[in-house]
Amino acid sequence: METTSVFCAKLLWKRAELTTRDMNCAQIYDAFTPLVIMGLEDYGFCRRGEGGPFTEGGRIELGGELPVLTSGGGLSEAYVHGFNLILEAVRQIRGTSTNQVPDCRATLVTGASGVATSALVLRGA
Repeated sequence: METTSVFCAKLLWKRAELTTRDMNCAQIYDAFTPLVIMGLEDYGFCRRGEGGPFTEGGRIELGGELPVLTSGGGLSEAYVHGFNLILEAVRQIRGTSTNQVPDCRATLVTGASGVATSALVLRGA
């Protein structure tokens, strides 16, 4: 299955002139738990079908390879249709998050996979 996020991701990475390897953390829209796994796959952090295993072993936790939803996201912090994800991305770049990723210089923020979507990359100086 390929969602609309795949097309969004291709355009995003091209315009941002960055790749998944440049992201210090990711705020992936999570109104439903499977959206995080789909987002990891759709935005190219792992291949299709590898999203579940990608999350194992602390890989997406604070201190892991790619901290995801560092403020808790929609399921654990608040559900404000993604605005809280943008706010957390700004906090990460500013260095003011309560779950700060050390030296965070770039973070991805996504809309939901599977529907018309959007995404942005925030990066600091």
